[in-house]
Amino acid sequence: MSFAFLPDLSTRLETEEWMDDFSITDARLTRALRDLRRINRLLGGYRATDHILDPILEQHDHLRLLDVGCGSGDHLAHLARRGKRLGCALDLIGIDANPVTVGHARAYLDRQLPPSLRPQIHVEVGDAESLPYNTGSIDLVHAALFLHHVHGATAVGVLEEMQRVAQLGLVVNDLHRHVLAYVGIWGLSRALRLAPMVQHDGPLSVRRGFRRADLHALARAARLPSPSIRWHWAFRWTLSTLGPVTGPPAENVSNP
Repeated sequence: MSFAFLPDLSTRLETEEWMDDFSITDARLTRALRDLRRINRLLGGYRATDHILDPILEQHDHLRLLDVGCGSGDHLAHLARRGKRLGCALDLIGIDANPVTVGHARAYLDRQLPPSLRPQIHVEVGDAESLPYNTGSIDLVHAALFLHHVHGATAVGVLEEMQRVAQLGLVVNDLHRHVLAYVGIWGLSRALRLAPMVQHDGPLSVRRGFRRADLHALARAARLPSPSIRWHWAFRWTLSTLGPVTGPPAENVSNP
């Protein structure tokens, strides 16, 4: 591939990723889920969520949190540990539309978490467009690297559902559609010899990611109350309705 020719990043791409194909259930998926956990550790995927949620966790002894599109469960494991560190017992629910991925998440959590934390987490098959929870029945609703998988009215509907069930508010953690992010994940996924699915889907995910204006438009369409949009390294956005977070947003990257 020659970097002299780069794709048009002016608008979101709607082409589906390989991971959106639920018929892929073999080692291709298993290896991709493992490598996505590596990327989250390397590229600040957890830090973006922590920056928004830590002040809330520090203020409460107990909260109920829903992770929408939970994938292999790595954010659930991280949040369980984070809550314990900050003195907040978290009852965690993860939902994903892919039953195979839900199975991988349960197995991953069984391996990764001690008996003191594992019972706090339940992972279920669920539809983000029709969450099976009563209005205001969840304290916090979180989605990491999920919103870029949906578009148009579906994306608006997902945000509406997340806000409907959230008592305190929602946090969306997702990708910044930027040329450096595109080139970076293309090169990193190949340099680290990550799974073919990650090599294919990583750059595609960036093309399906967001500019600040995209998130503003979705927040308006979903009628989110007082949305806050912040940029985080490396090329992550958070969209939140949890109120202001101390510290200035990082906005030193061009073409937001």
